[in-house]
Parts: sequence; C-alpha cells; structure tokens
Amino acid sequence: MREIELINIEFYQEPKGGIMVQLQDRELFLLEESRREFIVPMKQMIQNDYPDAWRACEDWNKPYRHNILKYDFLNVRRFCKCNFPKFDGILDIDAAGCMHFEFTDCPMRGECKYENLLCSPVFSHTLTKSDVQLLKLIAAEQLTAEEIALQLGRSVSTINNRRKVLQKKTSCNTISKLVAYCYTHRLIE
Repeated sequence: MREIELINIEFYQEPKGGIMVQLQDRELFLLEESRREFIVPMKQMIQNDYPDAWRACEDWNKPYRHNILKYDFLNVRRFCKCNFPKFDGILDIDAAGCMHFEFTDCPMRGECKYENLLCSPVFSHTLTKSDVQLLKLIAAEQLTAEEIALQLGRSVSTINNRRKVLQKKTSCNTISKLVAYCYTHRLIE
C-alpha cells in the first residue's frame, strides 16, 4: 500500500454526509473504509498532533472498536466532518502538512460533550513515542528521509512532513537544532 501524501488537500462534506477528499491537482474521492492509503497516515497525523481530538473520536465510535478497519475509518471521518465541512478554496492541509480548521456550524454547539476537543482541536506540542523514534533516527543514526521511510514503511513525503511537525513541536527550525534538542533533552546520548 502506497500512502497518500498528506499535503495540499481540501475536504468537504457532501449532501449525503460523506467526506470528499480533493488532492490538489490530483484525484477526488469519497472517503471510504477501503481507502487505507489515506486513512493510515491521516490517523497517525491526528494521533500525533491532536491526541485529545483522536481520543474524542475513539469515544464517539467506541461501539465499533472490535472492527479496527471500520473503527479507524469512522474516527478519521468524524475528525474531518467536525473540522473540514466546507469547500472553501482554502486548503485544509497545506503544502507543509499543516491543518487549517474551519468553523463548523454544528447543530450540537453548546450541547456536544466533544465541543472544543474534537472540533477546532488544540495542537499538541508533546512528543509522542513515534516522534521520539523519528528524532532518534534523524539525530542519532543520521538517516536520510529515504532511509527512514524505508525502515518505517512510510512514504518519504510523510517522513518529511513529520520532520516539519517535529520542528514545530520543538521550536527547532533546522536539523542541527533538532539534533541539539535531542542531546539537551537526553533523547540520545
């Protein structure tokens, strides 16, 4: 399975409630359970960068947790429905892999227990286990994006986007500063 690069994407909700995914200058598709090449990297992105929102999605869809493929699909779709409902001409995931949320005029505003957890989620600056793993591969092993992608079974663009997110989380705007961050925070010796 070749992952879809999570850059330059516009989402919108169709009249029947499905989520359309427009890959800029590429294909347009309905988000379905079978689209694992999109669901897997999107799931990881949400889990790493918006963990509270991911937990809210999991709680929302907990009756389906026994079927992992359906569960992952429903969680990603819920996140997209609550944050990217409109076709507005502004990329929801930009060229750097950063998400831009839209205000959702939801009829549950003021009543939803997931309000401000799931919709308009807060970016987490906390490093996850996979963030630390990637930092170690970059800093200690000094692997290239291509080598890391091969080792982790991810696409090169996913690794490059994750590196940019790590730079945002750590406030390090260069690879050398990421390496220094790893030593300072004793992530590597």
